[in-house]
Amino acid sequence: MTGAAETRGKRSARPPGLHAVVLKRTDFRESSRIVTCLTREHGRITGLAKGAHRPDSPFLGRLDFLAEIDATFSPDRGGLRLLERATLRLERRGLREPVRFLAASHLAFLCDCAMPDARPEPAVFDLLVGGLALLERCPPERLGHVVLGLELRLLAQLGALPDLDHCAECGTRLGHDSWRHADAPGLVCRAHARPPRQAVTAQAMELLRALHGSSGRQWPVLAVDVPAELAAPLPAAWLAAATEQRPRLRPVLFAHLRDSSRGHADGSAT
Repeated sequence: MTGAAETRGKRSARPPGLHAVVLKRTDFRESSRIVTCLTREHGRITGLAKGAHRPDSPFLGRLDFLAEIDATFSPDRGGLRLLERATLRLERRGLREPVRFLAASHLAFLCDCAMPDARPEPAVFDLLVGGLALLERCPPERLGHVVLGLELRLLAQLGALPDLDHCAECGTRLGHDSWRHADAPGLVCRAHARPPRQAVTAQAMELLRALHGSSGRQWPVLAVDVPAELAAPLPAAWLAAATEQRPRLRPVLFAHLRDSSRGHADGSAT
């Protein structure tokens, strides 16, 4: 084999890049960036993109937040890896609209919290990629439903989603009346709703059950006319318990969605 042929053989033998979504970017010194990606094959990986800010950098336009890339990292030797290559797969321009961007950032934060470093969780990666596509394309009035559906799906992946149909104390099937304790995540029937307790509305349970029992593709067209904010407090409490974090963007997101739904209602009433 000639020298040129050997070189081509080595290049062709180079392992392909990892399918990754950019979760975080932090400036490092004057010209570089530290980039955290979620990958399907190896979980969350952080690497240094040297010279990423330079005008002639091969990383320009490829490391935007939430961009899908094929990423090649240096081997793990116990320190910070190098991001050696990044090829843009998909740039989600539809997520630049403010409320969609808020929703996508919230989802990215949740997936980041759920993932330990360098441990693959393909289901969480698929949830992030599929969720970003849904948030980019769904009707604006259905963003809240999609967000709640994604939260429920993530809770289920983490094994932290309470039974939505049965009492956590006695197993009795829950009807229109559901309750929760302030210090316990599960739902209970009236007989086991000891103080302090909170009643969960039938509308909220109807929406959560419908979202949990349907596929992601159905969420934007779900035939349940219940505002997302009515059901939002329950997943918020479950997520805080599961991730030990209180997502700071979530209250802002649902405030925007609430104001938007009121605007639609006022417009249709005039």
